Amino acid sequence: MTTAIEVRWAQEPDMPVFAAIVNYFIESSAFNFRTRPQSVDEWRDDWKQLSDRYPWLVAQEGSEIVGLAYAGPWKARSAYDWAAESTVYAASGQHRRGIGRLLYNRLLPILDAQGYRSTIGVIAQPNPASVALHEACGFRHAGTLASVGFKHGQWRDIGFWQRLSAGPETPPGEILPVAAVR
Repeated sequence: MTTAIEVRWAQEPDMPVFAAIVNYFIESSAFNFRTRPQSVDEWRDDWKQLSDRYPWLVAQEGSEIVGLAYAGPWKARSAYDWAAESTVYAASGQHRRGIGRLLYNRLLPILDAQGYRSTIGVIAQPNPASVALHEACGFRHAGTLASVGFKHGQWRDIGFWQRLSAGPETPPGEILPVAAVR
């Protein structure tokens, strides 16, 4: 891992880079189950809607964004309020540099400090690099759903990896806004 990479909070002007990084994987891989690229406006709307409650980060080397991480809701029902789904991407050509781990090393403590009990990673299979990253960051395999997505001419499985915080079992407190832990 290079020490020249710094992790910072994502900002609205970063959303075109979010779109470019993720759209590369939407178009070229089965790792993302979307079948059409996301527009910059979609990313902007999601960031505006979610970034007060969920952290959004970028890894930056010089002036170039080389990776991104963000969290969002696991499910819409209120009993799930203490669970977040996490997503990490290293930009094309930036893999195996420790960027994913660098981003998770920043994202996960933020989620813990906010009061989230569970962080869930959803990984299209096969993806041994993503599995290795999640397990190295404390996630454990929680299950697999077979043939739930059809992309690039094949049925695809998804695996669920879960990381529990070291917080108290019960009762849960309120989730702190991102601004409270910045």
